Order: sequence, then C-alpha cells, then structure tokens
Amino acid sequence: MRFRRLTKEELFALETEFKQFLIIHELYDEEWRALAENDPNKAEQFIELFSDLVLHEVFDEVSFLVHFTSHLVSFFDLRESVLKAYHIKYLGPETIENESDLKTILMEQFDQIELFKGEKARNKEKAEEVYELIRKGSEICTESLFQEFTRIFQSIKK
Repeated sequence: MRFRRLTKEELFALETEFKQFLIIHELYDEEWRALAENDPNKAEQFIELFSDLVLHEVFDEVSFLVHFTSHLVSFFDLRESVLKAYHIKYLGPETIENESDLKTILMEQFDQIELFKGEKARNKEKAEEVYELIRKGSEICTESLFQEFTRIFQSIKK
C-alpha cells in the first residue's frame, strides 16, 4: 500500500464508489460476498487498492497544510512543484495548540517569535509528500487560513 487503508466509516461513506470500483473489476454483489468469505486476503487487497486510489486523488488535491507543535507552527504550500514552508517559532513559555493560540501570540507577544521560510523541490510525487506530512502531524488547511498567517512573511527577504 502506498498510503493507508480507509477506515470502515470512510468505506461506508464511499459505498457507491466502492461498488462501482468492484463492478469495474467484474465483482458484483454475489461475487464480492463469495470472495470476502472464501478469500478474505484477496478481498482485503481490493479494499487496499481502492483506498490507495481514493487517497491518491484526495492528497493530490491538497494545496495547504498546517502543523502545530508546542512552540512551532508550520504552514506548507503544495501548489507548485516546489514545496514552500513557513515556520513561526514561539520562544515564550506557553504552548501553541491551535490557530486561536497563534493569533493571540502574534498580537500580544510578537517580540517572542522567530520567522523562518524555505522551499525545496519535491523528491516525491505530490500525493506522497502530502501523505508523509499528514502522517507527521500536519492537517489540511484552507487557503484563507494559510494566507492569514503567511502574510507576515511578505516582509522577509529571501
């Protein structure tokens, strides 16, 4: 597997798409039930293949990620072939757990932060890069959230 197996809840939510996937592979309801009962490993392979196809499509559409740790917030721009990273490091004693904490620190303790930015060429296909960042704790974020917090980097020269 390239990514991960979809959860039961995710598979249930994609039931129609999964049935279409099985039909493409000439597995109709009766054949699928027989396969699941008689060869569960083979049935699991179909679920894993479907999971990879779905997650590849989802991850390939992601444009922005955010990763909160106790004293560092990282924003990632994945729209181009170059991955851009924006890091806000907080030097104070409190922890940053969410965007509300980050807003408070930026407004009240701006002198307690350091800003870093960088970029690197992707060494993997986009979906794999996104999956790896998500596995490490990043979350998908909206463009508006990304823009809101990365505006402060516009004044930093490369």
